[in-house]
Amino acid sequence: MMILIKNARLYSPYEMGIKDILVAGTKIEAIKDKIDVGALDIDIIDAQGEMVHPGLIDPHVHAIGGGGEAGMLSRVPPLQERKIAESGVTSLVGLLGTDGYTRGVKELVAKIKGFKEWGLSAWALTGSYQVPSITITGSVGDDITFIDEIIGVKVAVADHRCSFPTTEELIRLASEVRIASLVANKAGVVHFHVGASDLGISQLFEIVDRTHMPIRHLFPTHMGGHMDMAKRWLEKGGNVDITCHSDADEKAASLLELYPDRVTLSTDSNGSFPKWNDDKSAIIGMGAGSIAELKNYLDKLLASGLDKTLALKAVTENSAKAMGFKSKGKIEVGMDADIVIRDGSDIRYVIANGSYLVKERVAKRSMYDDIC
Repeated sequence: MMILIKNARLYSPYEMGIKDILVAGTKIEAIKDKIDVGALDIDIIDAQGEMVHPGLIDPHVHAIGGGGEAGMLSRVPPLQERKIAESGVTSLVGLLGTDGYTRGVKELVAKIKGFKEWGLSAWALTGSYQVPSITITGSVGDDITFIDEIIGVKVAVADHRCSFPTTEELIRLASEVRIASLVANKAGVVHFHVGASDLGISQLFEIVDRTHMPIRHLFPTHMGGHMDMAKRWLEKGGNVDITCHSDADEKAASLLELYPDRVTLSTDSNGSFPKWNDDKSAIIGMGAGSIAELKNYLDKLLASGLDKTLALKAVTENSAKAMGFKSKGKIEVGMDADIVIRDGSDIRYVIANGSYLVKERVAKRSMYDDIC
């Protein structure tokens, strides 16, 4: 399949001016001021001078649903493919959360494989909040080495729901991930859910201070609640993920202006947002994350006066680098054809790996749209 996008106001995420973009198969074939395809029978889209940018990347998604802290009824439903596409997301990383008992890594990887069959790019993390980590093979390292979709592990710290792992346990876990990632030629991500405790990422600082572990392997999320630590972590050369919730746009903007290459945004989509009483003995309110918030918070950043490239990097190039997605996050010749075509703030087209997921504002159907 070939697609020619004409008159695109291209942000690659870097501002490129008005360009034509040629997609051939799954890749971006050419980017020029004008592209003439003659009599070739290909799809031609006139972007009409509107913004065109890379497909969004969400590095923290509860693909099969999260939650469960308030009993079985509080398990959040799985994420639908159509909602992902409608949000402009073309790549994501699925993971587990608090509940590693009724949900497992096999189910997660199966869901990720389904996303890929539908047309998305998708990966997974083994493990959940707990230590020792739950896995498919019995080993975090084997999961990363032998299962294509698995690029790292999820673990929780500084949270009353975590396993309170020691720093030594986290060092061994990070070491296992690093060695397996070298063998498997993957990024090797240790993705830390960081709870509200004042401990924050103190154990992560201890890991990099005590060992030769490259800081790029340690990827803390929910860092909007630990801004001082986030700045210190960025100063050390680490990546920081901010969850799209509350004033995340303001917090992300303040960090992006200082560290434009290592701040990311994620949604925690289909994960639960429990509100606890003061002593954490009861839940007094419950919400859930939405994949739509990645675009919503990008739009807030774009409207805030922050440089548009910085805003876009947080949901494209920066996430691709942090996750080791070498062909994602940029609209450049040779990269995967993951493209969003806007009409103002609306999404007009979403192209993923060279195929339409949204076409003239209508999303591709999921298999069970009619019944769920």
